This record gives sequence, structure tokens and C-alpha cells, in this order.
Amino acid sequence: MHRGRITYLDGFRLHRALTAGIQRVITGQNHLNRINVFPVPDGDTGTNLSFTLLSILDNTDRHVEPHAGRTAVAIADAALDGARGNSGIILAQFLQGFSDSCAELKRLTVQQFTRATEAGYEYAHQALSEPVEGTILSVIKAMVDTLKERTRAGVNDFIDLMKETYNRTEEALRRTPEQLEILKKKGVVDAGGQGFVYMLKGMLEFISRGSLRSHWKREKIVPSPELAEPEQALVHTEIDYRYCTECLVLGEDIPRNKLREAVMGLGNSLVLGGTKQRIKIHIHTDEPQAIFAAASAFGQVVGEKLDDMQRQVQTAASPRKGVAIVTDSTADIPADLMESYNIHVVPVKVNFGNKGYLDKVTLSPDEFYEELITNPHHPQTSQPTPGDFWRTYQFLASHYDSIVSLHLPPAVSGTLQSAENAARRLPEINITVMNGLNVTVGLGLIAVEAAKAAQEGKSHDEVVAIAQRAIDQTVIFAAVKDLSYAVRGGRVSRSRKRIADWLRVVPVLGMTPEGKVDMTGVFLGRRNLARGLAKWVARHIDRKKIYNVFISHSRCPEAAREMGALLPTLGYQTSQVQITDTGTAIGSHAGPGSLILALQPASLA
Repeated sequence: MHRGRITYLDGFRLHRALTAGIQRVITGQNHLNRINVFPVPDGDTGTNLSFTLLSILDNTDRHVEPHAGRTAVAIADAALDGARGNSGIILAQFLQGFSDSCAELKRLTVQQFTRATEAGYEYAHQALSEPVEGTILSVIKAMVDTLKERTRAGVNDFIDLMKETYNRTEEALRRTPEQLEILKKKGVVDAGGQGFVYMLKGMLEFISRGSLRSHWKREKIVPSPELAEPEQALVHTEIDYRYCTECLVLGEDIPRNKLREAVMGLGNSLVLGGTKQRIKIHIHTDEPQAIFAAASAFGQVVGEKLDDMQRQVQTAASPRKGVAIVTDSTADIPADLMESYNIHVVPVKVNFGNKGYLDKVTLSPDEFYEELITNPHHPQTSQPTPGDFWRTYQFLASHYDSIVSLHLPPAVSGTLQSAENAARRLPEINITVMNGLNVTVGLGLIAVEAAKAAQEGKSHDEVVAIAQRAIDQTVIFAAVKDLSYAVRGGRVSRSRKRIADWLRVVPVLGMTPEGKVDMTGVFLGRRNLARGLAKWVARHIDRKKIYNVFISHSRCPEAAREMGALLPTLGYQTSQVQITDTGTAIGSHAGPGSLILALQPASLA
């Protein structure tokens, strides 16, 4: 039934129309991921747009007011904070221009709405270092051109205006393969443009038939089942740069052009969105830390984020799989095993004073220990946010049937809670978040065992059961050469360090059944840490069992290799022995020169 004329949008109508558009985008996000081939076929456009738009609802849904301009400003601010990916930041910049144009207006007429969208398009166009036809930008321009044409023709009813605008914008989307060769080659339209058309369709449906009395509920928004795509859309494509890198720069009167010049030579697909006080950077690069360092000259850098597009492209180009294994970067896993078992890692954040890094991505183990030795600030680690996990889970859900996520125990970090919070927000996805009750190579052994089971085609429940057996039977022991770093981090008192130094003993750390790191014993002899730890552990294990062994070291690879060679001579029966670096979770307290030995029965009973 036709609802009559609508000649203005107030804050309530504007917000509810956008909410209806957001619902449309989220239900279509799997389809958007599947047709994502430009600028990189990494299969995450739907995930990034959904994350950007849900950030709007999370931050504005309970505080909507009748003033249209103030509502638009709140929407734009929330979009910028949550903007992810190329299309997400372009959309956020469009909303920034829209809000700047109408910030003082209590209601928007058709003419005022049109002028605001025109300003939004100009902002979005200026955000791009190299605008390309056949993308979301072309679709937005078609919308703006239609709005201008119809308002000049005297249309002053939003229902009639949006119907014609939607039809013409959809036509522009269908033309994107004619404008961009890669889309034509793969047989798809632009994913970002399709997302924008979804949003317009939802807004049109609300304006035509919706009610302000209807109440949006997150649990009602469920991504639609995957749509079949042309086979050629899944073909692997080489990429120029590995990392999709983003951050937010906070400052006063930030010179956008100078910031652009400082980072544009470090990659491509550069987008700068925001205001003079808050600028979001998006760029594809091989040097993410160089981007963060360059941006820090213009203000405070926060919200550092990056995606490994190489891994994403491989995942997107592969046939749909069963169970995805996720862990965090505190799990120390040899790189070749991480790659061969396709384990997905969410990085923790590491800060030395006011300088931040993403663990194992913008800060290598060698660089970490160099900072640990020379920096007067002891490192602080912070767990990934629920949003970090949300994006990971959403992306993987487009390519896997379910997810098993293994993390540090709550006694050590809040990472598990972040993962659980993200999973609760995604009830439509089969996600099991598990307390690994372990750290570093212990957690790594558990993740690898779960990934093996997933790769063998085990069901979700079978993978969970195998992971739980691995959790129950994996043990870890760490020999700390110098307690100075544990004292600096507040984990050990100075008096205990003095006693250990006086007695010339090496403390051995392990995990309690509750998932706490605690001292489990000591041994004499700091000169040969490898032999001392191997001999001490040999007295506390069942030598009849065959073990998978991971050894990690804090900048002492020779000692780690020595310990690996010693194991058979001390009665250990091993199926495999792998050596890797100790990451930040334990390394910040164990310090350089420490060794960690993790064991897991090769046959889990």
C-alpha cells in the first residue's frame, strides 16, 4: 500500500532509512565477498562494508534525535571510526561530506538532501589518490546525477525521487564491467558498488513502506546463503602489495595533502577520509610500520589495523572448506606450519611507551627483543578488540562452514573474552571459542593439532573434541635466564629475584590447571640453560609416551637447537621437534636468553 507523499527527512526518518539500508547490505555480505575482485580479490568487501555500517548502528541507535543535521553528523563520526576497507572508507567519507553540508538543518527537503549527497560525492572523490571508473565512486556519482536531474524537474517527494534514483543507480552498477576490465574478465559487477545499491534499496523500501514504529534488532539481520558465482571469479590473482593497512590519525588541523605525500609512495589504493582533526588512512603496502611511523608525524596514531591480503586471496580463491582455525599472535607456531595448515591469526597490540605495533606483523621477534633491551619503557600488550575478531569471523564465514577459535586463558589476557564477545554478536555463524589454557608454543601445539583435524575433513564437533584433548594434555615449561624483565613487568618481586640470583638457580615456569603462569620448580646451572631445562622436564614427563615437541627461544636459536638435539639422549621419544621464536606474551617477562619447551602426546587419548 502506498504511504503517501514524504517531503522531508528528519533525524528519525534519516536514521531508520539508513538502518533499513544497512540491513540490506548485511544480508548480502556473503555475495559481496564472493564478487570482490577489485582492487584486490581478497574476498572481504562485504565484511568490511558490514563492519563499517554496523559501527554506525552500534554508536547511534540509542541516541537518535529529531534534528536531521545532528543525526547525520553522529552517523558520519561513527562511520569514520568503524570504517574498514577501501569501499568502507569511501562510504564513510561520503557520509562525512553529506553531514558537513546539512549539519545545521533540522529537516532535509528533497533539494537539501540532493545538495548533501553532492557534497558527499565530492568528499569521496577527493579521498582517493587515483579515482577509478567502474567502482563504488561511479555508482555514487550516478545517484547524485539522478537526484540533481529529478529535483531540477520539480520532484519534491522522496518516494518518487528514490524510486527513480534507485533504478538509475542500479543501471550504473550493471555498467561497471564496461568501465573496468577486471570486472568484465571475471564476469561480476563491482562489489563496493553493489553494496551501495543494496543500501539504497533498503532505504527505498523503508521510505516507501516502512514504519517509524518498527524496531531494528541485530539478531534479525542474517547474511543470506551464498549465491553461485561464475567460476572465473574465483581464479587466483597476483597482488602488488601484501598488507591492507589502516589507522586513524588524531590531531589539530592535519594537513591532508602533506599526509598524503608522506605515505603515497609506500603503496597503492590510498584513501584518506575524515576531517582536519581525524583522518583515516587506507593503503595497500608491504611496509605497514612505515605507514604508521609516517602518520605519527602528523598526530596520534590509533586503531592500527591490517589484513594479510595474500592469505585472504588464497582463501577466497579456494573452494569452500569445513572448519577454519583461528588463534591470536601469542600462539608461537613455526611459519611453515602456519602456512601449510592455514591457521588464521589475529594479532595482539604491543606498545613501548606511546609507540604501538601489531605483534609479528609490524614488529618481528628480533625487533621486539631489541626494543625490550634498549627501550626504557617496558612493553604493554593489549588484546585484540571484539571488532577485530568480528571481522575475522565474518570474513571466514564466507569461505568456511564453521570456526574454532583458540586463545589465551583469561588469567593471562582478555583476548578470550574479546573473541567470545564477537562470537555472541554473530549467532548465525557456527563459532566455538575455546580457552587454550596455555601460552606461546603450548597454544601453538594445540592450534596445529586442531588445524590438522580440520584439514583432514573432520566435522566441527570432532575438531572441537580433538582440540579439547590437546588442551588437556599439552604441557609447557619455560626457563628464565634473567628475572630482571619479569621484575620490570611486575610479575616477580625484586626480593624473589635477589634470592634466585643469590642461590644461582633458574626458575621454571609452567601453567596451572586454571590457566595461570606460575613457578613450577628451579634447577641449578645458568651456564647451560638448554641442558638444565631438558633434564628438569625429563624428570616430570612419562618417558613411555611419544611427544610432539615445540621449542621456542628468546633470541637464542643456538640454545634452542642444542636442546632439541639433547632430547633423545635424555630419554625423550619424539614424533617431531619444531623450533620457533618466543613471542611477546611470555617474551616480555622472560626476557632474552630464555627457553620454552612444550610437549603434547603424539597420540591423544
